[in-house]
Amino acid sequence: MLTFVAGIFVFGASKQIISNCAVILLTLFVLKKFEEHIQKDQLFTKQHRLLVAISGGSDSVALVHLLKAAGYKPALAHCNFKLRGKDSNSDEQFCKNLAKDLNLEFYAKSFKTRQYCLQNKVNIQLGARQLRYEWFSELIHTHHFDCLITAHHANDVVETVLLNLLRGTGINGIKGIPDKNKKIRRPLLPFKKEEIEAYLKKGKIKFRRDKSNQEEKYDRNFLRLNVVPQLKKLNPNLETTFFRNSLHFKQEAAIVAEYLSNRSVELITQNNDLLFIHKSKLCKEPHIESVLNFILADFGFNESQQQNILQNILKDGLVGKIIHSPSHQLSIDRNDLVLKVNSSRVTDEISIGNLAELKKQSLFKLSKEKNFKIPSPAEFYVKESQLIYPLVVRFVKTGDKFKPFGMKGFKLMSDFLKDEKLNHFEKENCRVLVNGNDEILWLLSYRSDERYRVDAGDTNLLKLSLSGE
Repeated sequence: MLTFVAGIFVFGASKQIISNCAVILLTLFVLKKFEEHIQKDQLFTKQHRLLVAISGGSDSVALVHLLKAAGYKPALAHCNFKLRGKDSNSDEQFCKNLAKDLNLEFYAKSFKTRQYCLQNKVNIQLGARQLRYEWFSELIHTHHFDCLITAHHANDVVETVLLNLLRGTGINGIKGIPDKNKKIRRPLLPFKKEEIEAYLKKGKIKFRRDKSNQEEKYDRNFLRLNVVPQLKKLNPNLETTFFRNSLHFKQEAAIVAEYLSNRSVELITQNNDLLFIHKSKLCKEPHIESVLNFILADFGFNESQQQNILQNILKDGLVGKIIHSPSHQLSIDRNDLVLKVNSSRVTDEISIGNLAELKKQSLFKLSKEKNFKIPSPAEFYVKESQLIYPLVVRFVKTGDKFKPFGMKGFKLMSDFLKDEKLNHFEKENCRVLVNGNDEILWLLSYRSDERYRVDAGDTNLLKLSLSGE
């Protein structure tokens, strides 16, 4: 091809022919670079079912044309966030027409974005992101797509790294954008914005322009329009430099993550739905802040919360303090940091009206026993004649008191649980079996009440055993 083009110049071919050859060369160069990146990083194959997130803008339109030229046949998915009036609808129609022209599957969905953001107390950018990725996940699941393809490119890497540095970040923030993240693939990451635009211009490929990209009120736009041009005066190859650095940081981040993961294993134990981070061991860590941040990052705690937790540990702060993230709760206990997934109780109270209902409910296994045997904490013996219906199973309330088995006097339930050295979440999950006269029969899994004492000589007893224990 190069010999052919050189021959055209030598023999004085027309400018039109030369221009056409330049277009062909550019297209072949971009396509080759595109395919090499896909194959080198094993992003996807012709056998995979691909879904492309398309906005109608230059990047996603170039992505679709390159995939098509490379022999792939992706489906297109367009989000209409209804934020730009008629332009939003025009974007959707453009994407629909593009899919039709290229003979590709097309999906579109409209969102009440502003309403969603108000209800969930998030900004427009975050709300739109949450809406689109939730919908993309539904499409992937429903229509059995293997990969979601997005049009992030080298300029996005620059902006992302700068944003992360401004907001405060560790090594993960400066490694940029991964080309593979679960089912997401980003084959345009090696390309600069100017390469993408040149490819579209030479190919006379139409696309939509989003006027909001020029609004400096968005952090990313401010960087793109004001900061990056100034940095490029110092380094004209800024995007290439950031992309190459991101590859190095990615490798180094993997080494750091392996070290932190190995350290974390020695600090964490799990019991049912609770995760325990041992404070005394954590305090001996030479890189305590990095280790703690590594552990907490996946649980949604932000940087200020992590600093709060760290200071509380180092200064031996208030025991029992609870810190909430969007997905988890963390309790600072005497010896541990205790983590639990946010969840609501299925019910606060179970009422049992008679013996027949006691037999049918799923919380206990009921059996009749002729003789008493020393029970485990998950078992409770009682004389049938002592039960007054309705029985109630509920969570412990403030002010609850009972006579713990073996003791003469009453004790507040809160004091008993404190003496048992239970953490906040264990206390929160404690339930009691209450007789019809409002007396506590049994603190489930811990202690029965002395008033309903059963001795070795007693017969014709009922035994309640907690299911699953």
